[in-house]
Amino acid sequence: MSDGEMMHKDLLRISWRQLRERRLRSILTILAVAVGVTTIISASAQVEGARVSILENLGKLGPDSIIVTVRGRVPFTDIDVARIKSLYGVAKATPVLRMNVRIPGMDTPVALVGISSRDLPDFLGELRLYEGGLYPDLPTPQAVIGNKIAIDEAGQIRYREGQPIVVQMGQRQLLFTVTGVLNTYGAAGIFPPDTSIFIPVEYYNNLVRGVGYSVVLVKAEDMELVDQVSETIGEVFGGRATITTIKHITETVTRITDQINFLLTAIASTSFIAAGLGTLNIMMISVLERVREIGILKALGMRDRGVLLIYVFQGLLIGIFGSLVGFAMGSIVAYLIPGLISGMSQRAGMAGEFPRLAYSPIISPSYLAVASLISIMVTLLATAYPSWRASKLKPVEALRYG
Repeated sequence: MSDGEMMHKDLLRISWRQLRERRLRSILTILAVAVGVTTIISASAQVEGARVSILENLGKLGPDSIIVTVRGRVPFTDIDVARIKSLYGVAKATPVLRMNVRIPGMDTPVALVGISSRDLPDFLGELRLYEGGLYPDLPTPQAVIGNKIAIDEAGQIRYREGQPIVVQMGQRQLLFTVTGVLNTYGAAGIFPPDTSIFIPVEYYNNLVRGVGYSVVLVKAEDMELVDQVSETIGEVFGGRATITTIKHITETVTRITDQINFLLTAIASTSFIAAGLGTLNIMMISVLERVREIGILKALGMRDRGVLLIYVFQGLLIGIFGSLVGFAMGSIVAYLIPGLISGMSQRAGMAGEFPRLAYSPIISPSYLAVASLISIMVTLLATAYPSWRASKLKPVEALRYG
């Protein structure tokens, strides 16, 4: 029997038979490889899903948007807003007033935001109402409230359209009539809409006379003018203002998520060390158990290369099956993680403290390929020494073994 007669498919058949004969051992080794694949896929799916969600929310504000925030304690005035509006390339400048307030019965503070109702869609990126409508732009105590203010974590409705809502501003208690409830936004917009109360800017000015604006949302006339407008605003206000463009935020988010993905992949890859050591151990045991069988094959004419390929194919099969099982497990775990995080935050009492980033995990084909490549490489490397040792066995010595 020569290598020419013993085709690769026959060697693969022998490898498969040997794996099946030690089924439990093979399954455990495959699962060890699958754990690494699962970790990479599930972790990268969270980061990729969060990245896409953030970029989609930022995209709703528009690539022509510029966020100008106060740096320090001196707020923007109406004169400052007028100066921004007069700059070349500025299509619109929306001033925003904001303050943290409390609502009786809620543990965490919420944002009270003063903004014109006609500017609210630009501020949110898009207007999505759960019920009701917007308030008129008049100095009246009316409000549009975020979804998490109107509906608690258990799904119980606290406030509906037309109902009053009491807001604690320092020592003062203010009463507003709810004109509308927003749909769920998650961590979108400049301030988290789900935990914000929006009121007419005219009424806000009456409440806090002399207090200026903390944020100005600027729209450029053209996307190509964004950088020029940003530079001009920076020159006008100097160190008084922080200027952030949606383009810059998008680039920063992409860069950070790429780095996080790389780090998570590197950490998850360490789990393959255990899988590699396990595969090495299994293959060494397999060679020792089959010394006589190897001796018979070599006595019948099989060359060193044929014996080597039998165990290389075993490593390859373990890597492939480990990848397939890991794909399935990783896909399931990836979609379970957001629910687990949400449940843990609720039990820890943090559900209202931070805006929840609503996202769906996205399994990237590139990370599927990376996980598969790593798993197959690790198992092939782990089988290198046992395969070489098996191929170098002398037929006479092997037949005398045991």
